[in-house]
Amino acid sequence: MSIRHLLDRRAARSTRSLSGTIFRGLLLFVVGVTAAFALVLAGLYYLSPERAPEDQMVAFLGSLMAPVAVALLAAALLALLLSRLITRRIMRPLDAMDLAEPLHNEHYAEMAPLLERIDSQQRTLRAQNRELARAESLRRDFSANVSHEMKTPLQVIAGYAELMENGLVPPEDVARFAGVIHSESQAMRALIDDVLTLSRLDEVGAGAEDAVPVELRGTAERAIGRLQALARHVGVEVTLAGEACWTRGSETLLEQMVYNLVENGIRYNEPGGSVTVTVGREFAPIAPGSDDDATAPLPAAATLAAQAVIRVRDTGPGIPPEKREKVFERFYRLEKSRSKETGGTGLGLAIVKHAALQHGGSVEVRDASGHGAEFVVRLPLVTPPADSLRS
Repeated sequence: MSIRHLLDRRAARSTRSLSGTIFRGLLLFVVGVTAAFALVLAGLYYLSPERAPEDQMVAFLGSLMAPVAVALLAAALLALLLSRLITRRIMRPLDAMDLAEPLHNEHYAEMAPLLERIDSQQRTLRAQNRELARAESLRRDFSANVSHEMKTPLQVIAGYAELMENGLVPPEDVARFAGVIHSESQAMRALIDDVLTLSRLDEVGAGAEDAVPVELRGTAERAIGRLQALARHVGVEVTLAGEACWTRGSETLLEQMVYNLVENGIRYNEPGGSVTVTVGREFAPIAPGSDDDATAPLPAAATLAAQAVIRVRDTGPGIPPEKREKVFERFYRLEKSRSKETGGTGLGLAIVKHAALQHGGSVEVRDASGHGAEFVVRLPLVTPPADSLRS
């Protein structure tokens, strides 16, 4: 006999008819009562001091066999009829029940735990469906935006290359056309790199395998060094301050996070402006309900936890309060009219937010003192490795 056949038989046995169950119960009750009555009669006969001869008793019991059989048959038919009627009565409110709102129906008190479980599972399923629909919408929007962002430089590259191929470009303009093609190809490359970075961050547990202690001030210094040419080109000064502090994670992603924040501050700045990066340790209140939160009253100093903090402050136009959460969305641009002028892929701050969350941290944006915006990244602080202390 196959395993599938055994499973089918087990599933068939697990499905029972309510009417059959009631019928069997009534029939067993009738048979039991009849048997008990017969035993009582037999007991009374044997205990009676003046009992009839046994042959007369046997003849009497034999005469009762036919009526008892008829009575049992009638009892079985009556039990079958009653089981159908009782089942119909029980099932009437169940058949009329609206399972879309299981708790808003008339129901038996014994069914309350089952209906509460159904309602809880339906709420969970609805939440999961909403999340799936949201994820699908984000996927479609992301695909459309990537296609649009890649189509624009491709059209420019194809158009300029076609003009050069057909000899329609004056010799003195060839270098300028080649520069445009190079610039647009670099923009496409940056977009592809950012898309790949986001795809990696979207994977559950991405980066966990290469988590190592990372010194954040040195990481910020390397990121700033890569952007010095861009800063000089647009006339923005970038400075680094603070102290060495350590967190644990992917050094590549953390450097990319700082790079994107500084690049954003440079691109959306004014000529003669500045970007200041500060790295250090700060104390922040422990969130209620966290693992470090004690139930017993603690001194004020004990409710603070040290964090590694990166602050990137610029002197640009700033970000309105109602748009501070939107700037972390993919392909969102604060000033679409300046997007071509400032460059960028529109994915930098989305990568910053994902990378911060990936490392158990957070990122927020606020007004800088005076003018501009300040991005604050908070990350878990870890103890420096022993070899770094010796050096």
